[in-house]
Amino acid sequence: MPKRSRAVNEALLLEALGFIFVALLIWVNEYLDLPHLVFGSPVTAFRPVQVAIESGFVLLLGAAVTGVSWLTFRRLAYLESLLILCASCQRVGDEGRWMDFENFVESRDRLETTHGMCPDCQTTLGPAFSRPAEAR
Repeated sequence: MPKRSRAVNEALLLEALGFIFVALLIWVNEYLDLPHLVFGSPVTAFRPVQVAIESGFVLLLGAAVTGVSWLTFRRLAYLESLLILCASCQRVGDEGRWMDFENFVESRDRLETTHGMCPDCQTTLGPAFSRPAEAR
């Protein structure tokens, strides 16, 4: 899970940096008058208020887009964490195939499974199930 979290953080950072770059590009364009330098168009006056408003809107849009992306990544992480169990046989659905829960856990987490009994089931099923096999 840490690799996925790192990838999400990097994607959000790159997205935010892209919007910051566009806002800076607006200032550079206004300061250097790029249309005049590149295309030879007439010189334009420096308009800091207009540039501040434009770059402010770009940064607000960037914050909104990055926030929505973050919420989307959170939702995807939640949905990917859900485990699909058959209501009848309790097999696990994983990428289009169905397998026993024990096999799923062993294939996913590299864990081995064993069985036990919780105190509620011991009470419900009776003391015969809670005694060791030699005592029966």
